Amino acid sequence: MEEKSPEFFEKYEITVTGTARTRGAFRIDTEQGPKLLLPYSGSECRAVFEQSLLSRLGEQGFSVDQYCPNRDGTYVTPDEYGEPFLLKDWYFGEECNIKKPEQAVAAVKHLAALHNALTGVEVSGEALPGAMQKSLPELFEKRNRELRRVRSFIREKRKKAYFETIYLNTFPEFYKKAEEALAWAKERGSEGTLTASIKAGRACHGTYTHHNLLVQYDGTFATVNFDKACLGVQIADFYLFFRKLMEKTGWNRQLAEELMEAYSFVRQVEKAEWQVFYLLLSYPEKFWKITNSYHNGKKSWIPQKTTEKLLAVKEQEKEKEALLSEVVVRWC
Repeated sequence: MEEKSPEFFEKYEITVTGTARTRGAFRIDTEQGPKLLLPYSGSECRAVFEQSLLSRLGEQGFSVDQYCPNRDGTYVTPDEYGEPFLLKDWYFGEECNIKKPEQAVAAVKHLAALHNALTGVEVSGEALPGAMQKSLPELFEKRNRELRRVRSFIREKRKKAYFETIYLNTFPEFYKKAEEALAWAKERGSEGTLTASIKAGRACHGTYTHHNLLVQYDGTFATVNFDKACLGVQIADFYLFFRKLMEKTGWNRQLAEELMEAYSFVRQVEKAEWQVFYLLLSYPEKFWKITNSYHNGKKSWIPQKTTEKLLAVKEQEKEKEALLSEVVVRWC
């Protein structure tokens, strides 16, 4: 990604004092505060939707990376090559350290507060089709098709790598769990919960992880990267944060209970949402992610780390099932 010319920044009402490269973007120092310039793959309509959420949160006191309009009043700005870019506010701080239980609990309370603020959101008809969460049956069916495609591909290979042999031996157990999760999602009315959430205007961050949560110098959080935001069942955000943390802590049941209590203390969660949370956790996502990584990677060389993850996933699945049956089920 090439440096942007001074003429590019003349499209904004800012005074640039310096620039620096970051991963996939540029940090822009301005007299109006730090900014981030990055490529943008969405439409102007999509950017307007995202900014409507950011503006709503900003008005309620949340530190978020609001988008900066250009002099034409739009958010998506093409460079001299016609490539679209987005300029947004930025913050200095370190990523949330989920190895510290107190910081993880604080992050969950912060998420619940975000969700309270992102209720009653109105979306224009033009933006709505791309701003809705997928239903669980739709999500699980798509993933299960991918699982079957990869199994068929490996079966047809005459010479199989060590990873591929283990994968075929492991597949039946995890595919059965994937099919069970799909059947449960259809039977337990998860689509009705999604419809009700969209009707109530409940918005989700979309990728609420420790990477998108910055701890500022005063100890407060700045929440960034709302490019996957959507209307839907908000507990999906909590699930993503929860699952990643549980994977790193060996599915610690005491911590799991603390996180669930912290979230529900700030935001009232209906039983139907906890059931969606249970369904999301019941799906063998770790096995699907390993499958997806293999599917999109080079087949001629499979990283040793990918094989190690596959060997470990069976034991991790047992730990997750114990947490589901001993902790999560009591909330459903």
